[in-house]
Amino acid sequence: MILRGPFTCLITLLSSSLRGCSAEDSIFLVGPTDYERAHTGNRHLFEFDNPSCGDAEYAAQPFFISPSNGNDWSMENGWGLSTDKPFKTIQHAVDRRGACQTIYVMEGVYRNNYYGQSYNHNNKVVDIRGVSDLKILAHPNVTSRPILEFDGPGGIFGGSVSNPISNIEIAGLEIRGPNEAISYEEAMANRLIKRTYYTGRGIAIWAGHHIYIHDMKVHHCPASGIRVNKGDYVTIADSEVYSNTWWSRSAESAIVLAESINIDDNEWVKMRLTNNIVYDNINKIPYYNPSYAWDYTPIGGEDCSSYSACFQELTEGCPWECRYGKKTQDYIIDGMGVYVTRNSDTYLHGQMELSDNIAYGNGINGVVFHRTDRGVVKRNTVYGNGVVPHMDYDEPVVEDWHVNLSKSRQAYSGIVLNSAEGVKLWSNNVAARYDKDYAFNTVEDGGATPPPLAAGGNNKVCKGLVSPELESVVNEETDPSVCGILVSASPTPNSISQPTKQPVTSAPTPSPSKFLVTSEPTTSGPSILTNVPTVVPAKYIEISCGDRCHLIQWPYIMGSSYNSSVAYQECENDCDNTDCKAFSLQFDYRTDFTGNKHCFLYKASKEPSPETCANDPFNQLLCTYPTGGGQFYITPAAMVKYNVLHLGQHF
Repeated sequence: MILRGPFTCLITLLSSSLRGCSAEDSIFLVGPTDYERAHTGNRHLFEFDNPSCGDAEYAAQPFFISPSNGNDWSMENGWGLSTDKPFKTIQHAVDRRGACQTIYVMEGVYRNNYYGQSYNHNNKVVDIRGVSDLKILAHPNVTSRPILEFDGPGGIFGGSVSNPISNIEIAGLEIRGPNEAISYEEAMANRLIKRTYYTGRGIAIWAGHHIYIHDMKVHHCPASGIRVNKGDYVTIADSEVYSNTWWSRSAESAIVLAESINIDDNEWVKMRLTNNIVYDNINKIPYYNPSYAWDYTPIGGEDCSSYSACFQELTEGCPWECRYGKKTQDYIIDGMGVYVTRNSDTYLHGQMELSDNIAYGNGINGVVFHRTDRGVVKRNTVYGNGVVPHMDYDEPVVEDWHVNLSKSRQAYSGIVLNSAEGVKLWSNNVAARYDKDYAFNTVEDGGATPPPLAAGGNNKVCKGLVSPELESVVNEETDPSVCGILVSASPTPNSISQPTKQPVTSAPTPSPSKFLVTSEPTTSGPSILTNVPTVVPAKYIEISCGDRCHLIQWPYIMGSSYNSSVAYQECENDCDNTDCKAFSLQFDYRTDFTGNKHCFLYKASKEPSPETCANDPFNQLLCTYPTGGGQFYITPAAMVKYNVLHLGQHF
């Protein structure tokens, strides 16, 4: 979230603790809070490892970037050194960086070179190979996110084994790929070719350490939204990652830590995926890896060399396991939301944490700990995943990419621990897509007995199965709202309710009205006049909330999506019939829900936390979240109780 004001710093909410900052602070996260030091020992949230670069050094000579009035001219003439004379491109600033450099990105759209001119080029919007001690941040005074738009390899790329990056912070930006302009037929035609237009990633770091990516919006990238390979001390936090992985052939997931390499022997949590909202990330193209030999498979126990049909690249007569990653693969079993994978052999010291994420509507599972040892999976809300079809169930809407699938996905759609030792599982709430899907599952490669949990408890399942090894730490929950879903008379087409962190906009909500006008007379006594509208107190009062209409610290239910013409009435009805003191509406930007608004219901039985959000929440830091087309309505009693004032209104 972007907080504005002179020298305003970005404040990050981690593990339900608030880290504040003074007006003199730069955008920087310096480490664990006092509470976390006292209660979790050596738990380092995020620290850069270069003592020569502190707040003063990063603030000494920032660069400023604007695509509208910038020029990539010489700094000797003052270009790049102020908002009045900014550079034009982020790459120009990166290439001219000094030690301990901060780059402030102003509003506008930044595109890669030759944008729109080729389907196969190698131009990134920003290349940070070999870069260290650099912050690329949205300018504190922006009113909408700067947008990095790409049509090639991706938005921000960097690092290699021979040229890694270190001490990098990226925050406050939006990265947008070309997914919406690509058809299934185009992507399938590209499957064996791999042109970059169909394989781009939002942020891809291929080697590095001390990397902090937060408060990002990354969407419609053909492959992963955010991934870091061969990293250590990596935090990806407070970001919205959605509608990615549709068209890549590479079996990608939304947020990924893979093949991590520890740079020291510290054993605390050093790798963290936390407080992200991750949805609609689906593989629609079967996996293809041309480096696989015809008789090789990384899954199952088949001896593929004994099937001549596999050698002949035939579907008939070649087991599906042997066709995995081959030209003949015609099924999809990959594509997760929050995912750590293939770390066991290379990440030998340190732990990984997957915490406080919301994952829904993704292709297979929401949260996965795969071939990775030592870590904790906690406080995640996971529901409605498993969007890739299961052949035992009819799809409400058959899409073009469904038609050619020959087999079901695996019967998992929640949290999975796969070949993972030393993992703790605490306080997760999960609803599988189907009753016969596993909501909580632990498995081992080759069908062996999975390793036991290191610890766990207080997990809840609202729908789906639990593997026997996890039954002692998971309790059945009959209230689906605990897992983030609302049973409604008007469900969305896939019965998946959608919380959305929408773009920051400057459009205000309509002027609030404290009363509703009805043509029906009151029942408290006769009217002197007839056929005259009677003014009665409203059940819900609209609060003017600008572009931040979601009260993120008020306990809430993620409700359904409704056509805009009926959204208010439907959401009001939902609030009337459940544990609700207020509701909000905001645009639903999913492709299949154009023209809809999404309903959020704020629980009457639960108090806001932290307490600062229980008083005038729309005018408090960290209590609201950006929305598009947002509206907020509250009962008069709750409005008084919590002193809910209009945005910008102070008495």
